[in-house]
Amino acid sequence: MKSMKKVFALVLALIMSLSLVACGNETAKPDSSGTPDSSKPDTSAEETYPTKDVQMYIGYGAGGGSDLLARALAKYIDLGDQTMVCTNLTGGSGTIAMMECWNAEPDGYSMNLCLPESFAVQVLNDSMEEDVFDKLIFLASPVYDVNSLNVLSTSDIQTTEDLIAYATEHPGELTIAGVGSGVNKLWAVEIMQKLGIELQYIPYEDSNATRAALLGGQVDLLLCQSCESKTYYDSGEFTILGVCANEKVSFFPDVDTFTEQGYDIVSGIHRGFAMTPDTPAEIVADMESRVKAVYDNPEFQDYMHDTLGFNTVWTGHDEYEALAAQCLKDFPALMEAAANY
Repeated sequence: MKSMKKVFALVLALIMSLSLVACGNETAKPDSSGTPDSSKPDTSAEETYPTKDVQMYIGYGAGGGSDLLARALAKYIDLGDQTMVCTNLTGGSGTIAMMECWNAEPDGYSMNLCLPESFAVQVLNDSMEEDVFDKLIFLASPVYDVNSLNVLSTSDIQTTEDLIAYATEHPGELTIAGVGSGVNKLWAVEIMQKLGIELQYIPYEDSNATRAALLGGQVDLLLCQSCESKTYYDSGEFTILGVCANEKVSFFPDVDTFTEQGYDIVSGIHRGFAMTPDTPAEIVADMESRVKAVYDNPEFQDYMHDTLGFNTVWTGHDEYEALAAQCLKDFPALMEAAANY
């Protein structure tokens, strides 16, 4: 009996030993519950910006400086498989297009052709809320579009001294065209003050209308940005009395600046681009780098200078924001003077 118990005990011990060995060699089965293993990296691909077309809203007419710049950016910018779609929404001195961008989703897919100098004047004359101006994201500017004072090449006035002489003898008789009654009027008044003359300022809806007015003899002078006078200067239709800059503009090598003529008249527009308020900082930085890549493209630079007549100067995001804020401080004195005209 005792021998049978010993045999039974040995068999039981052997069975237990084999069971332990089997358990030790068993491979863990994968979790079939669908829960991912947190120790492994997530290899799913994230969508990268942009994944759809970017809308560019232009608040000014086709063929003007703002329209030309926006469409040049759309032509050269690299958005991967996407494109930049330009839409002209004219009216309100650019505010209709700006508000379309301002009210869009802050996802980086809405932009606006931006003129901070013009927008600042609208804030100061209460046609735009300051909160709207402050929250708009001023992205960057590739162009400082200096002003030029133009007459027809058939006019009896062909120099600044001719203008001063005639206007002194006939105060208030000569007319000068500009776009709107905002910043361009301020700059026209500044020219009058610095030259010591009196002119009649005539506002027009857009730059096309101002050029047509000069060509048609409806006005005597035209104040506009240089890109808008280049074609007519090159064709011999316009004479430029002076460029409102400190240094000579490369595409007007034979035209003296007002500074060179002894008059402290420097003005122009930093044409650039804005994005919707609250757009994430990383998307703003991404788009700024794409615009800067366009600016650095030699083909773009040649197109700006030789074809469009733009004075290219890079103003990055931080500097552009500061420039916009400074406009609100610089323009009140000019606005006070312009109230008398």
